[in-house]
Amino acid sequence: MFRYIKLYSILSILWTLGIQQVMGQQAHNLSPSRAEQILAHLKNPSDTYIVVVYHRGDWRYAPENSLAAIQHCIAMGVDVIELDFRLTKDGHLVAMHDQTVDRTTNGSGKVSELTLAEIKSLRLKNAAGVRHSRQQVPTLEEVMELVKGKVMVNLDKTESKWVREAYQTLKKTGTVDHAIFKGNDDVKTMREKYGKLMDSIIYMPKLWPENADVVEFHNAYEKDLNPFYYETIFDTEDALPLLLAKTRMKKDGDGFLAIALWDELCAGRTDEKALLEGADSSWGWLLEQGANAIMTDRPQELITYLEERQLRTFEQKP
Repeated sequence: MFRYIKLYSILSILWTLGIQQVMGQQAHNLSPSRAEQILAHLKNPSDTYIVVVYHRGDWRYAPENSLAAIQHCIAMGVDVIELDFRLTKDGHLVAMHDQTVDRTTNGSGKVSELTLAEIKSLRLKNAAGVRHSRQQVPTLEEVMELVKGKVMVNLDKTESKWVREAYQTLKKTGTVDHAIFKGNDDVKTMREKYGKLMDSIIYMPKLWPENADVVEFHNAYEKDLNPFYYETIFDTEDALPLLLAKTRMKKDGDGFLAIALWDELCAGRTDEKALLEGADSSWGWLLEQGANAIMTDRPQELITYLEERQLRTFEQKP
């Protein structure tokens, strides 16, 4: 009799532990992934969590646009990785900034004139561009499988060219909500090219100072797609895109992505200025203008600066 009671007790304990494990797994499954949390912040821009966008992956640590560079960005805590993609001769999107493979690999030729197999046979150069690594040029599919659930990707160089091709890969990998498309074309042109597909993707228009109709450009997007973010470029402190970001966009709750890479993109408020003259003179100034996100080549320094200012409070968003 005692033996049966003991066996029953053991079975009861195992049953309880099993139920707890299942419930714990269900709770874990219900918790939003980091990528989902980042998307929630992008959809609801704030001045308490500044989104950090890294330019071309961590190209100081590993070859630009490589899987190793992307993995290091994820480990660093970057929110969005800006990566470049081009279409191969046989219709595959690969991570490559230039029209040719010359600068970043041990090969030569235009991406559009090489097959995926030919590009995969090449090896990427290291960050200094002087030695060959063991790493290959990744495809968009490989990139999205790596970042899934962890971080968002800003698709550059797809522009208005390869949206359909990229979308098919995103659907295949279940990462449509992980990717941000962007481009220079007005919303009418994008609608003519892609129709209802525009309603299925995350799209971020670019606001350029040389566009004399930038206000009309912005208004048209607001009436149609109503994007939650704009990549905002300004070469001077009184450039129209910046004035637009500080007034109409701020009032409407639109996100303002500042590009701290080169002088002509941010009125001289660059990463270099931050390092040489103090972060307040550059990144701090961009925040004062209302930037909700900053694209940088110095993410670790920027993240540290934002954390010191308590501007990386990762609150759960509904």
